[in-house]
Amino acid sequence: MYWFDDDQGIDLPASCQVQYWNGSAYVAVPGASGCGVAANTFNATTFTPVSTTRLRLNITSRSGYSTGVLEWRAFS
Repeated sequence: MYWFDDDQGIDLPASCQVQYWNGSAYVAVPGASGCGVAANTFNATTFTPVSTTRLRLNITSRSGYSTGVLEWRAFS
């Protein structure tokens, strides 16, 4: 993920979690490591491979701010 921060109400998130669709619900990817929230860089997350048709990024914003994603890449 590459986060967007404009210093005008859109800020870096407090945390994030990559989730996948298991056929009936979104659940956390297994073995996740590194869902970072650093500015001005891509934040890589690695996890145990899953078979799915959907990925989701669950973002927790900082209190009083919105959070923006500039780019999100998924590689297999």
